[in-house]
Amino acid sequence: MIEDNLNRAHGVDGIPLSSDYRVQVNGVSAPVYIMPTRYDVPYQNGNPMPVYDGQLWHQPMYFACADIPGPVPVSVDLAFLAAEEILSVTAHPLSRGIAVQREGTRVSFTVDQAGTVTLVVNGDHRARPLHLFFCPPVEAAPQDAIVFGPGFHDLGYDNPITLADGQTLYLAPGAWVEGVIRVNGARNIRIMGRGVLAQRRPGSADYAGGASAMAGIVLSDCQDVAISGIVETRGIGGWCSMLSNCDRVQLQDYHVLASVVWSADGFNPCNSRDVTLERSFIRSGDDSIAIKGNSGGDILKLPHIPPSSQPPVENILIRNCVFWSDHNEVIAIGCETRARYIRNIRITDCDVLFHYAHEGLGVFGIVPLHGTEISGIVYEKIRIEHCEEQLFCFRFLDNIWGIPGDQSFLGGISNVTIRDVTVVYQKGGPRSEFTGYAPDKRIENVSIEGLRYGDKRITDVAGMGLRMNEHVVDVLYK
Repeated sequence: MIEDNLNRAHGVDGIPLSSDYRVQVNGVSAPVYIMPTRYDVPYQNGNPMPVYDGQLWHQPMYFACADIPGPVPVSVDLAFLAAEEILSVTAHPLSRGIAVQREGTRVSFTVDQAGTVTLVVNGDHRARPLHLFFCPPVEAAPQDAIVFGPGFHDLGYDNPITLADGQTLYLAPGAWVEGVIRVNGARNIRIMGRGVLAQRRPGSADYAGGASAMAGIVLSDCQDVAISGIVETRGIGGWCSMLSNCDRVQLQDYHVLASVVWSADGFNPCNSRDVTLERSFIRSGDDSIAIKGNSGGDILKLPHIPPSSQPPVENILIRNCVFWSDHNEVIAIGCETRARYIRNIRITDCDVLFHYAHEGLGVFGIVPLHGTEISGIVYEKIRIEHCEEQLFCFRFLDNIWGIPGDQSFLGGISNVTIRDVTVVYQKGGPRSEFTGYAPDKRIENVSIEGLRYGDKRITDVAGMGLRMNEHVVDVLYK
């Protein structure tokens, strides 16, 4: 029986719509939503206001969604600027080769297939970017699905959506659901549709005492899960989605906007296996994706759980995705690495639009807090458009941000492939870091082929700006 939950709908009263941009796709208007880029941004008339704190501009970001059957025309009016204030509007990722035409405050272009297009105005990534999510035509809800129809649904954190074996959750186009999803020990689960799952209110304190809330989607001990088409937004600290000891999870057209710091990770597959993420977009205030081993209890209270006693991480595939991290790594392996092993991680055919990290971390990081075997990592066919810190950061840690580690357990990083990676811009020039821990905990067998900065092919350590210590062996440039 379909449960449409329309009795919970509150019109658009709780939905953060904006008229700063006006979007039409194939001649049909698409609603534009507005989100802050920090949870401490002040509001005026319901809209987040730009603030500068000496490090980052905290201006709002916008998004809109549309299903497309094939190539379609798109027009966007920049209503918050005068025509003379618009010097340029570019469509990203650049690899899509989208030509933007402008007349006055209106721009137009053609989208040829599903995927993400982000508009950047005047070359400033932090000044009100617009993220457009284009998907194939949405499937209808199965007859026995749990359905949230169009409108505002305020569930809060005390009334999570729960799913059992074989159930489907459907967020219809136009649905905005304030709440969280919890699934434990279930098989054959689907989360689908075109609606928005949001967490915007403080619900707790994080490990450092900052404002936070429980994670948006948590799947524990689940098997055979599919997530597709939804948007998840987060205006408060804390993770967006997490897998814990799950098997066979597929995510497609999963869009995340969570540009708050700290701990606003986009997607965290933890102690899980056979996970695929594709044709998705993640913009995060912390790691866009963090592949972790964090089972075994509270890491602050129990930092010394042997990694060999915990479920492994294996067979993670990330392909044809677009990423943006405002304040940490784009894809991290770690920092928690309490897993029997972490093997066979492949990131392929992806674009990074923007990256800014702290603590000297990188766009791509392998940063284990706990000794375990990390091997078979592949980065290939990746385009990085703008990064402000290191490109690759492979570094062992004893602790980070008050989170304790334990390097007394054996482990190491081995058999890493970097192939056909292109950097358009890196602030301060090329630089990366490989730092091994000890003679018995090394970084070894790293193959680098087809690394380019612009048109320049990198063939040695100097060209890559790579810093290494004595615990790194067999770095080969092909």
